[in-house]
Formats: sequence, structure tokens, C-alpha cells
Amino acid sequence: MHPLKIFTLLSLLVLILNQLSLFFSNATGDQWWLASLLTLPLLLPVKGLWSDRLYTYKWTGFLPMLYFFIGVSEAFVASENGLYGKINILASGVLFLSSMYYSRYLKAHSGSQH
Repeated sequence: MHPLKIFTLLSLLVLILNQLSLFFSNATGDQWWLASLLTLPLLLPVKGLWSDRLYTYKWTGFLPMLYFFIGVSEAFVASENGLYGKINILASGVLFLSSMYYSRYLKAHSGSQH
């Protein structure tokens, strides 16, 4: 398995777990729906990423933007959630970079086989 694919899948897993833990640790009452609403988009690309679909890697690069902004707001505005925010920033940055560079790798690799 290519290292960029491993980085993509691991950073997506970290982002999912961190997003769930961030909102479930702060969830009071009916806020669980917000946690699930913000976590569900992260589950959409899992099958395509696992099966090396080039298009999935391309659009997955745009997915972490929302989570990056959530991480920035949690890291710098809500000081009690600073660690969660920093993990969100790191994981979304790694997901963005690894998915973009792995999509380039897949494109070059598929072009050389024909």
C-alpha cells in the first residue's frame, strides 16, 4: 500500500474520531444530531478511497476545508477544546495534502499503464 494512501486513510479516521469526540464530549441534550451531521460527510469517501478511485481522491481534497475551519475556531476561540481543535487542524491538513498528492500519483500511474 502506498504511503500517501495510508496517510489519507489514517487522517480520515483520526478526523472522524476527533470530530465525534469533540461534539460528544460537549453534547448536552439534543446536540448529538449536530455531531452526527458533521461526521456523516466524512464517511462518504471511505469506499472510494479504499478502492483507489481517482475521482474520490480529487473531491476528498476539498472535504477537509470545513473541518479545518472548525479546528481553527475550536483551537483559538474555545480554549477548553484547544487540543481537539489542533488535532482537527493537523488531520484535515494531512488529509488535504495526502489526497491531492495521491490523486496525482494515481493519475500518473494509470497513464503509464496504457
